[in-house]
Amino acid sequence: MTGLSDLLRRMRRIYKTEGVTYLLVAGFRFMAGLLFKYQTFHLIEHTLEQTRHLDEKDFLPKTDHLEWKVVATNQEADELEAEGFEFRSYAYFFSARKALDNGAMATCIFVDRELAHIGWLAMTEEAKNSLNEPPIRVDFSKKEAYSGGVWTNPKYRKLGLHTYGNLKRNLFLAENGATRMYGQIARRNTASLRVTTKFNPAVYGEGRYLKILWWKSWREKPLTPQRAEGISKGM
Repeated sequence: MTGLSDLLRRMRRIYKTEGVTYLLVAGFRFMAGLLFKYQTFHLIEHTLEQTRHLDEKDFLPKTDHLEWKVVATNQEADELEAEGFEFRSYAYFFSARKALDNGAMATCIFVDRELAHIGWLAMTEEAKNSLNEPPIRVDFSKKEAYSGGVWTNPKYRKLGLHTYGNLKRNLFLAENGATRMYGQIARRNTASLRVTTKFNPAVYGEGRYLKILWWKSWREKPLTPQRAEGISKGM
């Protein structure tokens, strides 16, 4: 029943924040995605040492009453809910409980205790696999980490939360021993690519994900590394 409750709360939240049209479109995409899905991605690499030299004050969002939280367990998620923070109903995907149980961490920005932005981190293969994202290659034995599942509440978009969230995630990983962070950005997601250019990452490859019913395929094509800024300018 817990999974069904999370799904119903998620549907109510989508309806409240984005309207009935978006809810219907999201529902159609979800159902269609069970049958067939094809996507291409930019593969991104961040050298985390570069982040240490950035001043957090230069990235603060244009909003008050902001709180940054890292949720590492379901117990912490429940404690946040008990304190009035809205987390469960805003979870970016339906298997948040499973992800937290497998070691993934949710990095959250709350505004007046409402979830305004979320992104997920993994520092182990088990955690990464629980995120239901394309299986990008990450060598965790070499202190590499993964970031994905980023979402910003429509109510708080265009305030710099995505950029600030990226900075805080990179700083968190660096402080916890990671040296590099890997992720992917859908080729059509130009907004996310432009945000990540502010941290001077390298685009080192292209990923192609294909799903037909229960069969899945993921291919990574190495490219000559180039800066994301150059790609975003060419769009």
